[in-house]
Amino acid sequence: MSLRFRPLAVLRLAPPILLPVWLALTCATAPANPNAGKYPPRPRGCKMRVYHGLPDVKEWDDLGIAHVDCYLDVGAVQCLQRLKMEACRLGADILFDVPKKPLRPTDQGMVYTGHLAHTKAADSGAGQERDDEPDAAAEEPAPAGGGPVEPITPIPAPPAETSPAKDGGAR
Repeated sequence: MSLRFRPLAVLRLAPPILLPVWLALTCATAPANPNAGKYPPRPRGCKMRVYHGLPDVKEWDDLGIAHVDCYLDVGAVQCLQRLKMEACRLGADILFDVPKKPLRPTDQGMVYTGHLAHTKAADSGAGQERDDEPDAAAEEPAPAGGGPVEPITPIPAPPAETSPAKDGGAR
């Protein structure tokens, strides 16, 4: 007769009070946010820097994504304000990759979504609200050599071939 471990048989023998403890230990839990203690919730109406592209700070900690749904009656400005309030609640001081116009998933609603971040080091522009416009120069990648960009000149076309002489090439 072989001895096998039977978890359900152990539960029958255990007192009923241990069942909730066993279930709690076997349930999956979400990992703790490593930045939750580092960046606590900020007060309502805190200063927030808003970028429509990537932020112009050197280092930041990503805190996640904020998402708000609003009715059209609320208006885009107030809906964006709700997104900023959500970012303050989550401890962010930067809200980036925010669309210029809200998404319209339904006829009566709109959605704003943005990435949340907090600066690692205080910079000179901290605490000022900014709505940056992406400029074309920032979107172009820098050349690999670091020097001035020289245009490529086209290769000249080869000269047109002449037809052979009627006399067979004899002169």
